[in-house]
Amino acid sequence: MSVRLAASLTLMVSVSALVLPAESLAQDTIPAPATTNTAIIDYEATFFDQFAPVTALDMVNRLPGFSLNNGDTQRRGLADAFGNLLIDGARPSDKSIDLGTVLSRIPADQVLTIQLIREPVPEYEMRGHNQLANVILRESSGMASAFNARLNYFDGQRLGAYVEGSVTRSFGGVEVTAALARNWRGPRVLREDRDFDGNGVPIQEAFDSEQRTFTEWEPSLSILAPLGENTRLRVNASGEFWDWNRRQRTEVFAPTRDTAPLTRFEVLDTRNGGWFASATATLDHNFSDTLASQTVLLVSREEDDNKPETFTVFDPNVLIGQTVVDFNGEGEETALRQTFNWTLNDSHSVEFGAEAAFNASDNALAVSELSGGVLVPVDIPVASTRVEERRGELSTRHVWGLSETLSLESGLRYEFSEISQSGDAEQERTFSYLKPSVNLTWRPTDQRRWRFALERNVDQLNFGSFASTVDLTSDQIDVGNPDYRPQTDWTLEAQVEQRLGEDGSVTLTAGRVWVQNLDDAIAVTDINGNVFDAPGNIGDGTLDRITLEWTSPLDRIGLRNATLDGFVEWYNTNVTDPVSGLDRAWSGIREWELRFDFRQTFPESQMAWGWDYFWLSEGAVYRAREFRELTFPAGDFDLYVETTRWFGLTTRLGADFIFDTPEEVRRTFFTGSRADGIIARVRETEASQGVTGYLQVRGAF
Repeated sequence: MSVRLAASLTLMVSVSALVLPAESLAQDTIPAPATTNTAIIDYEATFFDQFAPVTALDMVNRLPGFSLNNGDTQRRGLADAFGNLLIDGARPSDKSIDLGTVLSRIPADQVLTIQLIREPVPEYEMRGHNQLANVILRESSGMASAFNARLNYFDGQRLGAYVEGSVTRSFGGVEVTAALARNWRGPRVLREDRDFDGNGVPIQEAFDSEQRTFTEWEPSLSILAPLGENTRLRVNASGEFWDWNRRQRTEVFAPTRDTAPLTRFEVLDTRNGGWFASATATLDHNFSDTLASQTVLLVSREEDDNKPETFTVFDPNVLIGQTVVDFNGEGEETALRQTFNWTLNDSHSVEFGAEAAFNASDNALAVSELSGGVLVPVDIPVASTRVEERRGELSTRHVWGLSETLSLESGLRYEFSEISQSGDAEQERTFSYLKPSVNLTWRPTDQRRWRFALERNVDQLNFGSFASTVDLTSDQIDVGNPDYRPQTDWTLEAQVEQRLGEDGSVTLTAGRVWVQNLDDAIAVTDINGNVFDAPGNIGDGTLDRITLEWTSPLDRIGLRNATLDGFVEWYNTNVTDPVSGLDRAWSGIREWELRFDFRQTFPESQMAWGWDYFWLSEGAVYRAREFRELTFPAGDFDLYVETTRWFGLTTRLGADFIFDTPEEVRRTFFTGSRADGIIARVRETEASQGVTGYLQVRGAF
């Protein structure tokens, strides 16, 4: 893999040198940002001209040493849902609309400056992030609009499209943004399965052709209204309405296609529909220059309205079996958060907060199998259930500027919750946790920054794990577990950032995580002696992590207006396997992850090109009677070329998944417990989606 990667990078650099126009060699030096102080760096809008940005999102994505983070919006509640972006000094969004969407609706010419806030400072709420981006806008012209249209060509000669448009307008000081997006995708997945017995003798081969269609509408509305001189109200609302269909046709040959005619023919039909709606209202009020409050109310609802999923088997033309899965789910979340922020002086600020939330999830699962010519219900534990959670939290956070080069952010959160379950399982439990955190930042020079952090984390219980699920594609049943507990951990982290001038940076992070009640899969036996897998806690474990990130201008090697961003991460995990009693890695964690992003622009030609690459090392999943090995052999390579020559629009022609190498899964099934090591069957799967070509046009004005 390393040889292939090195060859790819060398090839790209060589191609860059060959295609570089002579005019680009005469480009002026990239405008350097002006440093307002060593904790905050100002990047003027002209700094980003080299990247030909269309929207503010293009600019933030090119901010050296910064990665946009939406916060943990998948968690219930609001305390962890605040991202690392500010607009004019205030957070612009919440769980209802993600930060990338907000930035994509701001034309680049409306951005005056982007501040990179490198460490906790009293005047800004870091919310646990180690850096913030503050986008400062020019005085509003009263109206702005943006659009993004992309035409996709999928393997299988199918077209798909994504179209999004937004309009922002002011009405008497009230700013309103309305947007609508429509997404249609039709990828085809080709899959090959090869089954062997415990001695490696071929049993059968299966060849799948799976055609998917996905249609989605996404309306959204944002309102920002001043309510007097010191108060403002922000309302964000969004919705998703989707329809997802799949038809999978499988030809089965036993033992192989080369040695036997068609043995079976299988058809899997899936129709999934649903909707999700979310609205958030945020009221900000400044009592004085030093005391401010924020009140946030979140309401969201969702529903999965699925049609029965059918798996039918023919031998090869006569019906011999059928399985029908019927699932429906509903969810709701309501949360209210109140915070007060008090800036004592230039060195101290304190925040106090309280939050209350109610969450609920209803799941109903029914499985039937054909027997004697009729569908007979299959008994699955915890098939239908309702889970409710009432949760509260008290928190405080303190930012202390110890000196011009040393700052400390500390926090303490107390979380308490009551979870009740009804239906096929009846249970009520309460949990309470203290979650302290401390973050020390030391800046010995303007170019170097050290950060040390210690934090206790508590995962939220996944409502989906309380109810049983069935996956017909992988022939897998997971039984709901009403007894599993939240995973908790202590995380210790050290980070050093070295700035490379004003337009590059290298960051190295090392951390260790001590986990209690690791969330994984456990074995559950029903009253009939059937063994199922279920989500559960398997004990304590550790995780070690080293991450290297960089933003590197390539002018030094002769590539003007070119940058290479990189991300390399290494994991080492350990836990005692509850099945075998031996030490092993965590399920699903990959040891290595690599990401690279190259871009080069030619301003006078109004052209640009670039590529990105993503790769994961091998991984494994451990289940009661199964062991899975996951491989992503060649990774994902994407390539594009774009121009801004026509009508001030950015037009891009590109291709994704260029290597088109299949993802590989090897599943080993055991007779009895996995610990006994008696192999019953092995399945090797290769699946690929093919190359996706696209034409994209974006504009903002």
